[in-house]
Amino acid sequence: MEDVARELDGSGHWYQLYWSNDDDLVESLVGRAEDCGSEALVITLDTGYLGWRPRDLDLGHLPFASGAGIAQYTSDPVFRRLVEERVAARSDAEPEPQPRPTPAALRTLLSMSRNHPGPTRANLSAPEPRAAVETFLDVFARPSLTWEDLRRARDLTSLPIVLKGILHPEDARRALDEGVDGIYVSNHGGRQVDREVAALDALPGVVAAVRGAGSGVPVLFDSGIRGGADAFVALALGASAVAVGRPHVYGLALAGAEGVSEVLRNIRAELDLTMALTGCTSLADITPDRLVGAPAR
Repeated sequence: MEDVARELDGSGHWYQLYWSNDDDLVESLVGRAEDCGSEALVITLDTGYLGWRPRDLDLGHLPFASGAGIAQYTSDPVFRRLVEERVAARSDAEPEPQPRPTPAALRTLLSMSRNHPGPTRANLSAPEPRAAVETFLDVFARPSLTWEDLRRARDLTSLPIVLKGILHPEDARRALDEGVDGIYVSNHGGRQVDREVAALDALPGVVAAVRGAGSGVPVLFDSGIRGGADAFVALALGASAVAVGRPHVYGLALAGAEGVSEVLRNIRAELDLTMALTGCTSLADITPDRLVGAPAR
């Protein structure tokens, strides 16, 4: 996160926390987020487990198991301590029988070595890359997260706290009672529970609960935003702001940073034109009466 913050050069960012089952690691990640200038802490509630994802299963796709995408952890002093403890425990244990290497296993070893801090050549024969992956898979999530943990988060940081993954009005009301600074309606891009409620269908109920409580807490929204017209609908249903997930990644894959910029420019342009075509001269004009509901069956 420190490298990303330096690259952003003060343009502003939030830190999204996946709550680990190791308390010391949670405290370290939150402290680092504060130190590098994060302006809010976004606590993810909808990934206590990874959902059943057939496409990933078909492809055998779990980058974390190859050491990809865990630099936030391998750069953390508490996580590195956990890795060192695992390596030390393994060296004290009885030697395990070594299976015959397969091409797939060798590819995974090479990926772990490339992604782990330090020279790849040295990492190939070191125990730390494999131990880091195993440690990450052990500590990544905390399925037992409770409202009491949220209170602990408040003790850990003075940053505004946003809860991501709220889909039910009662959860929104409970979050307000706990003093959160933002509600984030999301179903994790539909990647967690098959046939779950669409985030857009959940949005009006959450907005009504927040507004009905007399709260000025912002309600953020993502999941299913592919263009400016999608953003328009979410704003009309009461979202204070709309986040963009997959489209920017498509732009990144095709054309790097310029691809991301182009995607965001296109989304803003479509939103601007949609507003103009519906007679909206400001975001405040995007209200529910701009939409027509589906006829009752």
